[in-house]
Amino acid sequence: MIRNFWVKNYLSIDDKQELNFVTKGSASELAAEMPDGTCLYKLGVLYGSNASGKSNMLWALDEVFHLLTYPKANAKMKILRYIPFVLSKDKPTEMFVSFYAEGIRYDYQILFDANHILREELNYYPKGSKALFYERNYKGQNLQAEIKFGVSLHMSLKTQDSIRENTLNNHSVLSVCLKNTFKEDIQPLAKLHSYIMAHYHNVDGDTESRGIVEILKDAYKDRNKHKFFCKMLKKADLNITDFRPILEDRTLTQDFREHVQNEDFPTSLKEDLLRPTVESVIFENHSEKGTFDVPLKLQSKGTIKFIRILDTLYDLISDNHIYYLDELGEDLHYDLLFYYLNIFLYNSDQSQLLITSQETTLLSQDIINDNRGVVWFVDKNKDTASSEYSRGDSYGLHKNLSLYNSYRIGRLGAKPELGSIFVNLED
Repeated sequence: MIRNFWVKNYLSIDDKQELNFVTKGSASELAAEMPDGTCLYKLGVLYGSNASGKSNMLWALDEVFHLLTYPKANAKMKILRYIPFVLSKDKPTEMFVSFYAEGIRYDYQILFDANHILREELNYYPKGSKALFYERNYKGQNLQAEIKFGVSLHMSLKTQDSIRENTLNNHSVLSVCLKNTFKEDIQPLAKLHSYIMAHYHNVDGDTESRGIVEILKDAYKDRNKHKFFCKMLKKADLNITDFRPILEDRTLTQDFREHVQNEDFPTSLKEDLLRPTVESVIFENHSEKGTFDVPLKLQSKGTIKFIRILDTLYDLISDNHIYYLDELGEDLHYDLLFYYLNIFLYNSDQSQLLITSQETTLLSQDIINDNRGVVWFVDKNKDTASSEYSRGDSYGLHKNLSLYNSYRIGRLGAKPELGSIFVNLED
């Protein structure tokens, strides 16, 4: 789980902006207690007008773990996700994240520009006290970075030198674990790296890169996951009781066939394009008069959206995972959105879900109104054009005042200031 995170000079964020998930107790379903006694919110919801910078905070979180785990193939490659605030484009970006992996707290801070990681430091708390994991400082374009390892790692000098040699100036020390296979005593780094890779996910997970057919095929192959999907589709009142993969015939015109054959495509690509069948999914629907099948192409956008986030939900409640979902309420009925969040909260252990949403009605729910620390309101500063993030419990609102009503009337900001509805086309 993430304890807290801050970022400076990234996308629409200029000055330091922070998300802090620490709460006072774990009595609520919204909180989980870590082994060191720290209680963290499992849910975070970012509200704001369009273009306020809600999604940019998700991308910043995505980036700090991406930098920590993915290496570069060579020293000349750019750090493509270095996207500084436009008015501070000559300055480096700085990020800090405090997180847990297998119950141990880690604090990671990084300073980087388009070409180099200028500084990074990773500390951890293996026995409750802060200890150095490693620290690294940039020394020059063609010089090896200065890297110091903590004594508690018990790493041999040979292993330390090997890691230094394989750490390029454009990727983190920890990411070397993905780049090289070390036979020596690198277990502390490899163990942490593997945990992050398995449990900390990209924005929207991998559902955007995986097609809906692939998601359903994978679920169908896994007995427990298939059962979960069928149960949730039924609970969601979508009138679906089951699904199964199928092969559908394709209709290819002669012109299309000739065009593909004449193009300079690889043979494998031509075979895929001219394949007479395509993988799809059929859904079994139930009514009092009997069951019937409905093909995937006739399902609504809301149903497809729900299936995509079911994949995420299964991970969240079957193990401890961290996901960031952008505009979660899009294409979903509000009741279904709130139902989804409740299933996550009441059935997960130490998973964490951070979302952006325009569904302000969530603020009227008691579980949110009573735990205002799970909400952040995002606004653009008029003077600096930079995004600012304010936690819902930082406004000093009395507990009897409705968070929803306060936001609706503009007391909390993070709302668009719209002009007149009258338009003169001649102006």
